[in-house]
This record gives sequence, structure tokens and C-alpha cells, in this order.
Amino acid sequence: MQQAFQALRVISEAQTVQIVLAARPDELVLKELSDACVGLQGDRAEGLKTVILDFVEQTRVESTDSTSPFLASAREAVRLLPQPVLAVVRSSLSAVACLLLAEADLTLVASEALLFVPKQGQTSLEPDEEQRVGGLAAVRLGYATWSASTGELSQELERILDLLRTKSALALRMAKAAARLARPNVPATPEILYQVTQFYLKNVIATEDAQEGLQAFLQKRQPRWTNR
Repeated sequence: MQQAFQALRVISEAQTVQIVLAARPDELVLKELSDACVGLQGDRAEGLKTVILDFVEQTRVESTDSTSPFLASAREAVRLLPQPVLAVVRSSLSAVACLLLAEADLTLVASEALLFVPKQGQTSLEPDEEQRVGGLAAVRLGYATWSASTGELSQELERILDLLRTKSALALRMAKAAARLARPNVPATPEILYQVTQFYLKNVIATEDAQEGLQAFLQKRQPRWTNR
């Protein structure tokens, strides 16, 4: 357990929570990650605007394999986070870490870091069907959102966080929920479009922040979000 705490740290800041974990996580780290994600659900995290998964180099931690039940639990815990998840990759990742990375909503990767991605024609990452690409290639292939050099990564992270901090926490959660309804790589059938429309009409437009956003736009002022 001590090894897990050395490789996973949870740092709470205004409107964000940063989870620092190993680039090659073992089962103890995966369990700690699951517990941390579960703790970020519920009323206590209503004002939280993003959860950062910060992958850093940890040479003392041994990786686990992709069949571990701890990995399945960790992936599910990350997937169920209501807040947008921003993954930051500062070092080359193991295949297990890349499976965690796939659950993030937004991804910032150091251009020097290497990621495992599925080969052409593969829909999922299999341990015996993997290849490695750098950060820039990962963006080009659609496996990452942004890439920057290691020296500029922290500055780029702050730019992204500044964009998120100006948004309503409630709006960010609902945007994530709506995006999950639409599901990438799934055809936009009439049923899915109806679900997204109903979600907007029943959930989004009825919130206080939706009305505040409209009023702020009409009055040409900065919105005052209440996250309700």
C-alpha cells in the first residue's frame, strides 16, 4: 500500500482535482485510482470542473497486465466520473496506462511521449496487436486532443484549464453526458438524436446556469455561474 501512495497523489485545487499516477501503474495504484474516483462522485464535487489524470514517470512501480480486474474497475471508475476528465501524459505509457487514457474526455500528450494505439482496422487495444506512436501522431490519429513539447506542457495545461474554469461546472457535466449519449463512431440515428434533444430540453435548458448564460450574453457581461 505504501508503494501505491508513492505513485498516486490526489491534489485538490480550486475547481479541479489532480490525480498524479504512474506511467506504468500496478494493481495497488489502480485500486487507489478507483477509490479516488468514487470519492469524487456525489454532492461534494458539484462545483468541480475537471478531474486531471496526470501520468508521470515512476521507475519504481511495476506495471500490471491488461487482464487485471483492478484495471477493469479503474476504467469503470474513470468512465463514471461526471466531470470532464483531462489526461496529461508527461512520459511514455504502458499498455495498461493507455487503456486508462482511453477513458479520458480530453487528452494532452507530450510530443516526446510514446503511446500504445490499436493497429489499423483494430477497434480496441490488444496486448499482442499494439504499436507505439508519439504525441503529435496520436493527435493526428485521433487518440489525443492536444500535444506540446515537454518543456511547454505545463503552460499548455494552464491554457486548457483556463478555458474550462470560465465554464459552468454544471454545463461541463451536462456536455459530457450529452457527448456520451451521442457516442463517437456510432451513427446518429433518429433515436439517438431524439435522446440528445430531450436531454437538452429537460435537463440543460431548465438549469439556472442556462438562464444566466443567456442573460449574460444579452447584457454583454461575464456570466456569474452558480453551478445549479
